[in-house]
Amino acid sequence: MRATLTVLFLACAAASVAGAQDFRPPDPARRPAPDSTGPAEAAESNALVAGILGFSTRAGAQVTQDGQAVLGSTLDLVQLWSPRVRLRPSAEVGFGRPEKSLGANVEVVFRFQPESAPAIPYVGAGVGYYDDGSIERVWPTFVLGFELPYRGTVRWLFEYHALDGLRRSRFLVGLAASTGAR
Repeated sequence: MRATLTVLFLACAAASVAGAQDFRPPDPARRPAPDSTGPAEAAESNALVAGILGFSTRAGAQVTQDGQAVLGSTLDLVQLWSPRVRLRPSAEVGFGRPEKSLGANVEVVFRFQPESAPAIPYVGAGVGYYDDGSIERVWPTFVLGFELPYRGTVRWLFEYHALDGLRRSRFLVGLAASTGAR
């Protein structure tokens, strides 16, 4: 447990140092307004869009079934039906008991607020692969979280990630960034 707390502390310290990096988002004058309601913009907002829409890096702990410190990252790669519904692959590495674990997940995430909102809660479900040396399985995943403003298009991310039919619970904190793509 001491190792988990140490890793969590170091991740938070690294996040504050990373905040010192002055990220300058693309020029908003060159992008369409996020709240455009013209016919062309309405059709585009419901289109299937592929690309890097956002990404995050996070750290935390698995608090059930062999406590572990966890490091992970996500990519929002595809917009499905709406700018609020995204296909999000992620990868996580755990350290502790067992010595290490590897996880890869693909989830569909629904964001309850638009990108311009001050807080963006989200929920999602998907499928994940998990391997810790003794268990190697594919199982359903569930994700619940929210993003809060930090700087520009960078947001704090707080997330609960459930694996193995809710038998493994992970709590993660990190930074998420939006590319401004629609």
